[in-house]
Amino acid sequence: MANAREGFMMKRSGKRSTLALVAVTLVAAAGLGLYGQSQTQNQATGPARSRAEETLEWWNQIGNKLIAMAKDFPEDKYDFKVQKDERTFAENLLHVAAVDYDVIGRVSESNVGPDFGKDKHNPPRDAYKTKADVVKLLEQAVADGATVIKQQGDAGLDKTTPFSWETGKHVVHNSYIWMAAIEHSSEHFGQLVVYYRANNLVPPESRR
Repeated sequence: MANAREGFMMKRSGKRSTLALVAVTLVAAAGLGLYGQSQTQNQATGPARSRAEETLEWWNQIGNKLIAMAKDFPEDKYDFKVQKDERTFAENLLHVAAVDYDVIGRVSESNVGPDFGKDKHNPPRDAYKTKADVVKLLEQAVADGATVIKQQGDAGLDKTTPFSWETGKHVVHNSYIWMAAIEHSSEHFGQLVVYYRANNLVPPESRR
């Protein structure tokens, strides 16, 4: 009886050892896989791009997200807003395009883009009545900004310009101005996501 029990216990011990060995092997393999993946991700694939190319990437990224929204949102909801004391969907996009043109003009030291009248950051909705009008203006603003970034390159980012937004008036590098414009567009992107959700719609970026 004792021999039978000892045999049973040895079999159980053997199974446990085998399972433990399998578990250790799997953990080690997973660890090596994660380590290898981490090493691959951390390995440089080449020299860093120019700062102008990096700035251009972020400028285009947020610009294209807003363009996708402008093309996607139903035109019959273009004058929708969540609360009465805020811009409509269309007015948000027009505002972003106008601010972009303000930045482009400052950096390029030229009069570029349409004349938006007295309130240069808020084009009148009557001047851009259709969805197509709004989309076209936003597309052109993003394209014009991209052109300036590419033409001026890193040297353009290093130039300095008097600038005053929320942080007060001071002299900054043009890279600072582009960063401020990209951040501004990102804020309005977030606001328009709320407009989508308020209409039970899914933003294009969330459908990927």
